This record gives sequence, C-alpha cells and structure tokens, in this order.
Amino acid sequence: MMRKAIACVFLFVAPLLAQSHFDAPETAAAATGPAFEASAGYAYFNMSTPAQRVGLTGLDASALVKFDSHWGATVDALYASTANVLGTGHSANVFSFLAGPVYYPIVHGQTGLFIRALAGASRVESAVPVSGPYYLTGWVARPSYAVGGGVEQGIFSSLAIRVQADYQRTSFGDSAGAIQGQNDLRLSTSMVYRFGNHGSF
Repeated sequence: MMRKAIACVFLFVAPLLAQSHFDAPETAAAATGPAFEASAGYAYFNMSTPAQRVGLTGLDASALVKFDSHWGATVDALYASTANVLGTGHSANVFSFLAGPVYYPIVHGQTGLFIRALAGASRVESAVPVSGPYYLTGWVARPSYAVGGGVEQGIFSSLAIRVQADYQRTSFGDSAGAIQGQNDLRLSTSMVYRFGNHGSF
C-alpha cells in the first residue's frame, strides 16, 4: 500500500517539477540603449574675409546621441555676429546648421576626447569694402562643412563641460561680387546635459 502511495505522489509531482524546470522564463538581460546629450554655450567665430579676419561671437547649440562609448552622431547649430565689420558700420553674422559622426578615441571615466566631421549649410551676411567709403553688402547661403574635435569632462552624473575647436568652410563674396570660399575657425565652450545612460562614457 505504501509503495502504491509513493508511486502516485511521484507520478503527480514529477511532471510539475519538470514543467517548473523547463518552462521557467529566462531572466531578461539588462536593457541597454543609446545615450543622449544636449548642449548650449558661448561660441567665437573667426571669419576669413578678402580684407582681413573678423571675430564674431554668439551661441552654439547641439544634440548628440551616443551609440556606445566611442561612436555617436551630432547635429550642431551656430549663430555668431558682430556689430561693425571692417569699419563699414555694417553688421555681420553667420548661421550654420551641420550634422555628422563623432568618434571618441580616448575615454577615461568621465573624460572623453573626441573628433568629428560635420556637413550641412551656412548663411553668411557681411560687408566687403570696395573703395573709399563704398562697400558691398549682402548674404550668401551655401553648403558648408567642418572638422575638429575637443574634450568633454563630466562634473556631475548628468552634467558635463565641453570645449571644442573646428575648422569650418563657408562662402561669401569678394570686392568684385564673386562668391568664394572662406576658411574659418570656430571655438566654443558649452554646458552639457546628459539623458539616458549618462553615468559615464
């Protein structure tokens, strides 16, 4: 009798144990995904003109998505201006909107050194002296690109400081009114806010 009872218990319990062992859902792996950053800060734009270089100041803002600790993509908008260009009494300004990949070759804790290559368009409004008190003024919108890099340093879990320098190619007219390329230097210092996986690079 006892043997029959043990056999019945085994017949009922064994399938339950087998189902518990084989049908238990696997523990889900921790979800990971891209991290996002938004930044804004001061920009200095050193613009090349046919006569001499001109310094403009303004704002640089960007958004960055990091796919992993080394690769990302960014969009960058810059606006810089000056009240009097080349003594003409006319203001000058540059607006550019660029996008492209970002690569971090060196990452250490909260510090990252990056390089980037951007392409898009720029709009330059300025004035060019012709002779005596006369000058040409207007604006030119053309494709534009920039290459450069910088360093990003985390200061809190979600905040960082970014310093960067870029060579940017824009276009404007010369004293004869012909459109020509300009070799410009842009420097910026920004505060960065990190979303998502912002604990480190």
